[in-house]
Amino acid sequence: MRRSSPFFATAALGLLAAAVAVGLPGPAEPPVLAQPARANAPLPTALTFVPHDAALFLHADVAAIWNSDLLKTFRTADPTAFTALDGEFAKATGMKLGDLQSFVAFAPRLKGPQDQDKFGFVLTFNKAFDKDALAKAAKELFPKDAKLNVTAPTNRVAVVLLGLGDEFAKPQPPDADGHLTPAIKAAAGGKHVLVAGSTLGNLPDEIQQDDIPAQIRPFQPILKSNAVYATIDLGKSLALNVHVTAKRAAQAAEAEKALAALAKLIADEAAAGVTELKADAKTNRGLADLVKVLDAALAAAKGAKFDLDGKEARATLTLPLDGLPLASAYKAATAKVIEATALNQSANNLKQIAIAMHNYASANNDNFPPAAVVGKKGKPQLSWRVLILPYIEEDALYKQFKLEEPWDSDNNKKLIAKMPKVFAIPGKTAPGGTDTHYRVFVGNGAAWDWVTGTKITNIADGTSNTLMVVTAADAVPWTKPDELEFDPEKDMTKLLGLVVNGRAQVAMCDGSVRTLKAVPKKDTLNALITKNGGEVNQGDF
Repeated sequence: MRRSSPFFATAALGLLAAAVAVGLPGPAEPPVLAQPARANAPLPTALTFVPHDAALFLHADVAAIWNSDLLKTFRTADPTAFTALDGEFAKATGMKLGDLQSFVAFAPRLKGPQDQDKFGFVLTFNKAFDKDALAKAAKELFPKDAKLNVTAPTNRVAVVLLGLGDEFAKPQPPDADGHLTPAIKAAAGGKHVLVAGSTLGNLPDEIQQDDIPAQIRPFQPILKSNAVYATIDLGKSLALNVHVTAKRAAQAAEAEKALAALAKLIADEAAAGVTELKADAKTNRGLADLVKVLDAALAAAKGAKFDLDGKEARATLTLPLDGLPLASAYKAATAKVIEATALNQSANNLKQIAIAMHNYASANNDNFPPAAVVGKKGKPQLSWRVLILPYIEEDALYKQFKLEEPWDSDNNKKLIAKMPKVFAIPGKTAPGGTDTHYRVFVGNGAAWDWVTGTKITNIADGTSNTLMVVTAADAVPWTKPDELEFDPEKDMTKLLGLVVNGRAQVAMCDGSVRTLKAVPKKDTLNALITKNGGEVNQGDF
């Protein structure tokens, strides 16, 4: 499985790893005050390590965000979650989240695969930290073979380098200048809670070439600019300012138009999502409040201002926060995020299962596995889920099974507790659970047979029209050969389960995965189950 980028992993977890308790001898640096920076004023220590032509740059004023009225509203709305978060932070570091001052992240270059694991992080907090403890935490966060370098320019500032040379452990020259210099100075000013920017020339070359997808072409003037950076301010309103620095004034004018087109596209896409929410909001007060907040955000997007200043194009958006039902909207949004995460994870599970099926077929003359391992007397003994273990990186577990024995034999039943996560449904399967809803239809022309595996080329209805694996209404022990017996005379719709946050999910024999808001009607479902029935899809799938 592909691991996530360390840049994003550390943005979330690095904050926890960084603020480690206990003092470290060295010069102290007082917290940076939120006051305008003088024209040639020295940068705060944390920002002196950022290359002025970095491919990516992020500065978060964590203290200002944590203490803002907006986050206080969220913390009041969901005290349990934030108390747990603060507790985990204190348990790991001995410090409170409120002790963290700021977080800086940068990637010098992102030209190709060789740059994907090369990032720098600078953390500033208002209490001294223990460098050794921080280094230990960093080693636990990243892969064992990761090249890490942890330094402490002061006892309140930590520099963590991943895959970067020692030259990045030293501050940039005082007179450093580059396309991101305005963004770095904006972060130094102390006014903005977030500043993010990019030197576009240090991103992959493809983004600045003429041969780009048609849907991206309207925004090409932005991509061909020198740099882009954005700031966010929090107060009575949320203010977003975007700056695009072009090579020439004429290009800036084109970039201004592209910014307007991009804002319209985002607003249109968001409006479609809000429209979908409104149907459910009629019976859900939280969703109704979320819709109010989103409508306000859409109005702010439509009222965005665009202007030019020489070679710079700018966009400004302001969202007034007073009077919005932010607490209720936050709860509803959190629930939606959890729901979406579960749906995505379950869909990913099905995708991995489908890939494993095809890898099994590639190794077995293009035959999918049978629905079960069948004993000498023709009785199913172990599920197909056991047969695909070597293809989901569980070969060691597979070798522990005795295939000649039933699923509940003395040996095999001890392995039930080792159910791989790919067979669990997020939010549905209890921690440590051993039952799965991922099952298959078997017999009477279905894609699955108890004894023999279906040859892919024998799926006459087409692999994209035939069900492979579904979320069943009832869960079974994952090793048990207990599947959904297909009977075209009975109502199979009752067997398909809306178990993933009120949705059913299916993997087709071509490996694609679909999420369904409703179970298809009987005839349509029967047509999808059979592999060579020649039925016509009725259009409700």
